[in-house]
Amino acid sequence: MIRHYMAADEASRLRHGWFQLEQVRTQELILRHLQPAPATVLDVGGAAGAYACWLASRGYQVHLIDPVPNHVEQALAASAKLSQHPLAPPRWRCPAAAASRPERRSGPMLGPLYHLTERDERLAALREAHRVLRGGGLVWAAAISPLCLAARFLISRILR
Repeated sequence: MIRHYMAADEASRLRHGWFQLEQVRTQELILRHLQPAPATVLDVGGAAGAYACWLASRGYQVHLIDPVPNHVEQALAASAKLSQHPLAPPRWRCPAAAASRPERRSGPMLGPLYHLTERDERLAALREAHRVLRGGGLVWAAAISPLCLAARFLISRILR
C-alpha cells in the first residue's frame, strides 16, 4: 500500500473526473453533521490533505495523520498555502501512537478502510478512531462496496 501511494498522485485525485463528485458529496455530508467551528478534527489517513485543508480553511483545527511520507509532504505543502488556518503539523505514523489521549471531537476516516479487507480489521480501525475522540465525537468513514468495480466496469462500457 505504501509503495502504491508513494507513486500515486493523491494530491490531485479529487480534482478530476468522477472524483469531483465524490469530493462535493463528501463535503456536503461532513458539513451536515460537523459541529460549527471552532472545533478540533483528527483526519485519520488524510492523504494529501484535501479534506483537512478544506476544513482548516473553514476555521477548524485539523490534525492529519497518514502513514505515507509523500502524503504528509503534500499535506504540508497544501497547508502552507492556507493564509489564516494552516493544519496542525501532520504526522507520519499510526493514529494509535499519535492520538493516545482523547481531545479531538470529530474525525474523518475516508481512506483507510479501503485497504482493510477483513471485517475484524475494519471494526478494530473504527473502534480505535472512536476511542481517540472526545465523548460524543463523530467518525466519518468511507468504504468501497464489493459491487463498485462491477458498476464502474459497466458504466465505462456504456459510455464508450
